[in-house]
Amino acid sequence: MMRAIAKRFAEGGFMLSELARELNVQQETLTERLHAMERLGFIVRSEGCSEPASAETSCRCSGCSCCGRTAAAGIVGYTLTEKGRRLAGIKKAENL
Repeated sequence: MMRAIAKRFAEGGFMLSELARELNVQQETLTERLHAMERLGFIVRSEGCSEPASAETSCRCSGCSCCGRTAAAGIVGYTLTEKGRRLAGIKKAENL
């Protein structure tokens, strides 16, 4: 399940309830798995999107789960770490 979660993070923003439905699990189960992924270093928790969405664009954070919502709205975001990106099958961008 962790690989599926990491891959979904790589695709872009979502709400936890949406992801729980997609994975066919209870939201509580998903939350527990996210905490485990955080402890294992696959994701880090943030206070919201660092590059918020506008009316014309969606969230631009790579692997961000908050999709443009801010901490003021009580939304917690998660971002994939390099370890999480490897789990999702994302190759590291090469420096040119």
